[in-house]
Amino acid sequence: ESEALVEGLLQNGRLTFDQLVGRTISKVPEGTIRPAREEIRMNFNRLVYARYVERCPKAEPYFNPQEDEQSTSARRRVPKTAEEVLSLEQKVVNTATLSDPERFSEIPYSMEDASKTNDCPHNAVAGAKRKHGAFEVDEELNSTIAENEVLWRVNFEKFIFCLKKKFCADRKKPKLKVGTHPIWESFFEANLTDKDTNSVTSSINGILEKLGQKEGGAAMSIGDIKPVLLDLQCTTSDGEEFTFDLRKMVEACRNEEIESLVKKKYGQEAFTIFRLLVTQGCAVETDQIIDTTILDKQIVHST
Repeated sequence: ESEALVEGLLQNGRLTFDQLVGRTISKVPEGTIRPAREEIRMNFNRLVYARYVERCPKAEPYFNPQEDEQSTSARRRVPKTAEEVLSLEQKVVNTATLSDPERFSEIPYSMEDASKTNDCPHNAVAGAKRKHGAFEVDEELNSTIAENEVLWRVNFEKFIFCLKKKFCADRKKPKLKVGTHPIWESFFEANLTDKDTNSVTSSINGILEKLGQKEGGAAMSIGDIKPVLLDLQCTTSDGEEFTFDLRKMVEACRNEEIESLVKKKYGQEAFTIFRLLVTQGCAVETDQIIDTTILDKQIVHST
């Protein structure tokens, strides 16, 4: 069901939960038991909790340029060393952007299923609301809005982050020593936060916990883990938390791929010059290239 929910959002871009329910049920083969709405909601909330799915930004954000100008004028009276100047478009985007608690707010569970509520006569619904009390009425209303009006979409940042982790983990595996694969896998599984999509940070206790769930991992100690992480270019400031720079790893792999293409298409000399330019990170004079690479002047000029 979770796969069908994500597939629906990927294919359609954004949908309400009610639309996702209809689509998920329609995908069930004939002759098999159809999932209940509450079951689909439970799986959907798991995706939201794990940040694979998020609420879309506000469709019609309220932004008053005059009020913004007044607040800006008031701020100008207070001296500041530097103040970021935002364009009108950026201000509107900021107004439409939801906070993290709003983006990943799950669909609340109501006392009655929203679909059943919609099928009931008006009097019965009103009577039920009076019976449940004001608080439960609000919960039911919020649930109905979240199901039928709120648009949901896939959180691509989360998926890209997961792909980065998988790519970097797989890329490092051939360089791992025998018996250290579980440590590397546990490091990625014990990631503390998903807010930073350019690095993975895991605590030593979290790594030990994940490692204990793997075959042969329970016998490993902190003394076995730390040297492996440092050997894999993880950094630490206190010895309790280790960080691996995904962006640096991805960039290095990208450079390797480009260098491989340059070498294959233009030859060893071009590859040598290209690597020098990448390493320097700036323009290099021809004479310096000749001195550094020990290539013939004519070859350097022709390349």
